[in-house]
Amino acid sequence: MLSKILIRISGLIIIIGISIVSIFIFQYSRDLKDVQATYPFVRTITTIVSFFEDRFYDFRMNQNLEAERAFSKNKIEPTMVLLAIDDDSLKKIGRWPWSRSIIAKIIKKLHKFEAKVVTFDAVYPEEEKYCAKESPDQDMANAIKEFQSTADRKVILGYASTIMGDPDGLPKPPDNLYMYAINNEPLDKSNALNEKMVLGSSIPIKAFMDVDVMFAYINAEPDPDGIFRHYPLVQNFDSTYFPSLALASYQALTGDSTVLGMRKKTNMFSGQNLILKLKKGEADVNNDGEAKVRWYGNRFAFNTISVYKILDAKDDDIEFKKILKDKLVFIGSTAFAAHDIRHTPVDPVLPGVYFHMNVVSMLNEGKFFKSDTESMYWSWGILIFGTIFVVIFSMIGNALLDTVIVSVFFVLLFLFDTYYLLPKGCNITLFFAFFSMGGTFIWNILLNFYLANKDKKFLKSAFGSYISPELIDEMYKRGEPPKLGGEVGLISAYFTDIQGFSTFSEKLTAPQLVELLNEYLTVMTDILLAHKGTLDKYEGDAIIAFFGAPMPLADHAVNACLVALRMQENLLTLREKWKSEGEKWPIVVHDMRMRIGINSGEIVTGNMGSRSRMNYTMMGDSVNLAARLEECAKQYGIFVQISEYTKKLTGDAFEMRELDTMKVVGKSEPVTTYDLLGEKDKTHEDLIALKNLFHQGIKLYKEKKWDEAIATFEKSLEYEYKRYPDLKHKTNPSKVYIERCNLFKENPPPVDWNGVFTLSHK
Repeated sequence: MLSKILIRISGLIIIIGISIVSIFIFQYSRDLKDVQATYPFVRTITTIVSFFEDRFYDFRMNQNLEAERAFSKNKIEPTMVLLAIDDDSLKKIGRWPWSRSIIAKIIKKLHKFEAKVVTFDAVYPEEEKYCAKESPDQDMANAIKEFQSTADRKVILGYASTIMGDPDGLPKPPDNLYMYAINNEPLDKSNALNEKMVLGSSIPIKAFMDVDVMFAYINAEPDPDGIFRHYPLVQNFDSTYFPSLALASYQALTGDSTVLGMRKKTNMFSGQNLILKLKKGEADVNNDGEAKVRWYGNRFAFNTISVYKILDAKDDDIEFKKILKDKLVFIGSTAFAAHDIRHTPVDPVLPGVYFHMNVVSMLNEGKFFKSDTESMYWSWGILIFGTIFVVIFSMIGNALLDTVIVSVFFVLLFLFDTYYLLPKGCNITLFFAFFSMGGTFIWNILLNFYLANKDKKFLKSAFGSYISPELIDEMYKRGEPPKLGGEVGLISAYFTDIQGFSTFSEKLTAPQLVELLNEYLTVMTDILLAHKGTLDKYEGDAIIAFFGAPMPLADHAVNACLVALRMQENLLTLREKWKSEGEKWPIVVHDMRMRIGINSGEIVTGNMGSRSRMNYTMMGDSVNLAARLEECAKQYGIFVQISEYTKKLTGDAFEMRELDTMKVVGKSEPVTTYDLLGEKDKTHEDLIALKNLFHQGIKLYKEKKWDEAIATFEKSLEYEYKRYPDLKHKTNPSKVYIERCNLFKENPPPVDWNGVFTLSHK
């Protein structure tokens, strides 16, 4: 009874512990960038944790946005307009980048239509080459100057930031940038933002610097899973704080003077978060100046106009003036092949300019996430009380009733967070709260089921849950459970592997891969069993088997070689079948090859493992050699490699060519290996010719007659091509020996060299 209680409690502690640790990791993952860079395993853990929690947040956030759009009368953001450099504009105006003279015309048009702020989601670090009398750069600078001649009108250009130590980074920002630095309260080094540098190659040209244009950095970094959820509102350059493109645009539009400060501790549990103080609230930022974005919507939530329409419009166009008057106008690319795509929660292919616009909307509306401390209270409360609730109800004993009650509780909790807490700015780690509740519930249900049925299971069912049916049959026949141990016997070990299988995993979907492997393994296993082979195990695409156990088999080596030939023949048939199925399978499947390694020797077979779980398998040095022969076959470009020990046992039943005398990786003793060509009296004459020529070359090679050996191998090379005409560009034994002879010509082997070649890798 005590053991049952301990098992139950241990499981609950593990599940709840994983949830608690995951919440801590998630809360502080963005502040652990340096640790993640130093320790890859930390980055892996934070990526996994963030993936689940952030994706669940994305889903809830989108549900909330859809609800807001459904009940909101004002579906389009009212303070901003995007002039899109879209495909239509590129067709009418020309490919990007456009001349600065065209940009100047756009600015002049916006001046006519009384836009308040013009923000370019672009950098202008290089002067434009020109042939006209007036520089296009100066034309654009004059347009900016004219636009800003009206009070409260501002043009904002971008630049980029970079990490400390970047050779292209500026040790100190240009003087013009300091005009727009952000005020800050006194901050000590422990609370200051991580320092960055201005990317020198992104600084706007002097012509724009001289017209009092406003500058702001434009780059942002994605979360560990590659999705943009955080935006760097402010960054630290040389101990001075500068605004992002979104923050600068907000300041120019509203006149708000933001201040970087600290949130004071209100109790022993609250932290001292960095905050950006604005008129409509306080935005918590992390050590990189980033705030989590509260999204307004995707591209359809913002008023978007093609640039060419503005250029074509008359200066007194009433409709455009109505749309653009006193607005913040972003100019950025949305063209299919030209814009910077951001994978965001609201759109997996959102043009980057909309990212900035969403942040401006967040600042305008004052919709910020609550402090991490307040959100943590909610997270811990939901996790603790929710888990207690679930554990109590899972003790009722009625699995169906338990499931209904807990499911309703989950739905209510989801709705409460999505439509109440999230709109209020609470950043709840709901996934791992659900993980704790769901995990404890499932654990209790499964444990209850197991304990209730444990004593009702028949012996065979009980053993069938952890050992093979064959061993159970043996156990029944002997009247005793299987024991550990094995027997030594002369048998043949057999290894197969699909060549380049990792490529298959890349080219095929998971269902396709399963379908392909099932068909392939079924055919190959049927051949194996038909020739009295014993299947040891599958390891992915690999088949591991042996011949001669558990039942003795006098001609185990012959059977192993026959199976190798039949498998290769049937693989050819499968390839033809896959080709006939058209585009169902990619080319890599049509060209599937398998390698086989066979070795015979003293091998231990029997029940191996622990006393509670065991398998009938094989082990021994001879097994390892068979595995090495399969692996190193690829170095010679052959597909069936057998050892001298197997050849000796097969007598003259097969045609084989001596391949090499080698020391494989992991063995000190050399072994002579052979390439299996076919059955005796059934092998094609070209393969017999290949064998004879190759053996002549081997003899000359061992006699150190390099030039004669090369000439002979060049003759055998023609038959290699006939054997596999579609693999001319690949390696083959003749090519291997030609290269080896050339190498020995330049670097002769020792005088006492006996022809043994040592393989350096598997």
